Amino acid sequence: MSAVQDVAREERTAARLEAERLKAEAKAARTYTREDARAAAKFERGQPTRSASKRKTLANEKRKLVSYADLLRIRG
Repeated sequence: MSAVQDVAREERTAARLEAERLKAEAKAARTYTREDARAAAKFERGQPTRSASKRKTLANEKRKLVSYADLLRIRG
């Protein structure tokens, strides 16, 4: 075989190996994404839920900053 044919064969082999590597990387990325989504869903299911009224109360309290004097006046 001539040197030109050897080089061409090496280039084809390298291109094939690169395509296989990229395909494997893409597959791994999809797998990791799927596993991350499952783990996140599992974590969310395990979290204790708050009632809507408690969430609303906490949200309102965060927005209202009052001085200690005002708090005493409100409590009367």
